[in-house]
Amino acid sequence: MVLADSSGELDRLERDGDDIDVIVIGSGYGAGVCAARLAEAGARVVVLERGREFGAAQRFPDTAQQIGDNVQIDSDLFSRRHRLGLYNFHINRDLDVLVGCGLGGTSLINANVAIKPDPRVLMQPMWPKKIREAAERKIRDAVDQEHPSLEAYFERARAVLDPAQYPDRPRIPRKLAAMLAQGGERCLVNVHFGEDETNSIGVPQRPCNGCGDCITGCNFFAKKTLCFTYLPIAKSYGAKIFVQCDVSHIERASDGRWIVRYQRLSDGDEPVAADRSLTARSVIVGAGVLGTAGILLRSKAQGLAISDELGGRFSGNGDALALAYNCDQRLDTVGFGNRVGDAPFARPAGLDEVGATILGLIDRRDGGKLDDGIIIEEGAFPSGLARLLRVLVQAVAGVTGSETQHGFAHWFHERLEEGRDLFGDSREGALNRSLLFLVMGHDGADGFIELSSDGRPVVRWPQLHTRSLFTAEDRLAKVIAGRLGGMFVSDPLNTPLLMNNLITVHPLGGCPMADDGINGVVDSAGRVFSDDGKTHPGLYVSDASVIPTSLGVNPLWTISALAEWIAENVARDLGRVPGMSTRLAPANHVPAWR
Repeated sequence: MVLADSSGELDRLERDGDDIDVIVIGSGYGAGVCAARLAEAGARVVVLERGREFGAAQRFPDTAQQIGDNVQIDSDLFSRRHRLGLYNFHINRDLDVLVGCGLGGTSLINANVAIKPDPRVLMQPMWPKKIREAAERKIRDAVDQEHPSLEAYFERARAVLDPAQYPDRPRIPRKLAAMLAQGGERCLVNVHFGEDETNSIGVPQRPCNGCGDCITGCNFFAKKTLCFTYLPIAKSYGAKIFVQCDVSHIERASDGRWIVRYQRLSDGDEPVAADRSLTARSVIVGAGVLGTAGILLRSKAQGLAISDELGGRFSGNGDALALAYNCDQRLDTVGFGNRVGDAPFARPAGLDEVGATILGLIDRRDGGKLDDGIIIEEGAFPSGLARLLRVLVQAVAGVTGSETQHGFAHWFHERLEEGRDLFGDSREGALNRSLLFLVMGHDGADGFIELSSDGRPVVRWPQLHTRSLFTAEDRLAKVIAGRLGGMFVSDPLNTPLLMNNLITVHPLGGCPMADDGINGVVDSAGRVFSDDGKTHPGLYVSDASVIPTSLGVNPLWTISALAEWIAENVARDLGRVPGMSTRLAPANHVPAWR
């Protein structure tokens, strides 16, 4: 299944200036939802995505060399400006950010976890009044225009993404069993576990083979990325989708329409330019937190009036990593995605199932103080990086790890298993006995994004390391590591070797929602505030950047629900009836504008 339209079609659009209703910038959860809903409502939709299309058009990287070739790094100190690289690292002074770059956005490389935030999160005073009121209502099966319930939008997103728990089987993956034994639970993940050959919206998918390589990209067509959910809906209703289009900034035309300036990429290494443009009645910016902030900050620098809160209320969602290294039992946490041999899509003989990257979690949001709530999830190591990680993790553990058990026998067995890693016994080695933890909480959301001298978005957050949250997260991870008999390794990136930086895979904020332009960048419908307190007609934001606080959980479900909410408002602003389909368009549907 190929979703992207040809560059020749984009040439025609540029040349003929088709009457476009909406340009959607980006293709992640916020952008993908809006593209689907507005196309379904009959709007003429064009999607511009910076990255490439993976999957049927191009396999995801599954070796160390291929992964390295797909890394792009944005940093004040050093850069690898490969703008088509799938793995986009933003290296900053205080907090690094990893996001995906490709058709489907970060859904291509995330761990798929769908979980709702604590209800109190969406009722905090920084949210617009309409969002707070909608969050208080618990109606799930209807959308009342006068008294909407946010729960109904969560349900609408759930119906398309169709997350599921790992199914009941006689034997479950060892890493999940380890979490369940610690009082954990199975989490919902956007992975196709069923035996059907199509998913809930009618798109062909294969059942998960448990390879554990979700976060480098699923080559088995089992992960329910945006390319298997909302984007096919958009395509089926006539949206035109273009890849390798890097948007620079947005301008207001004299007739009130919007001009999107962008560059078409061939290899991703071209000098930065903005030599092409498309014009539309409306624009939805959904390029991810740093992408969206960068576009709007550059637009502001070009003269577009935007609230001075632009770039504010940035959060890393309290993200931290930790390890239970070299535990007493084998946990089967090293993926095998590139080891398909002569049986594609089957598990290699002799290997037990790893499962999806994350299958289980321990929820410590116990109804106490909201800011004290913590979620900890187990994770797997992708196969393409296993050889490197066997050496690197062992070295980091030797320097920064702390033993949770003692005695000569324990010490001897640890050294033996580390030796197995070094001499190639991947099944019984130390890394395959280790559990990666992703921990989330509430970090204050008081970071900010600004432009570097060369126009890149950078995060500044000097007070981040003072947060007591990270001490609490380490304490919980260390207790679990001790119960598993493993060495506790605090965030392996937060070491002098790696500049003592934390990293987030869940950036939030930068264009926060609020009731007015004094406190935020967009209103409750995603409309962008000018500097005079009014909103720009036809200019919206829909992605994680509108979230004005940490969520304390994986944000994809919340982003999707808010995007459903925003898309409905955009449709009404365009004078159209909002859509809410959970299936592709009928086969005989021919968009009127094609």
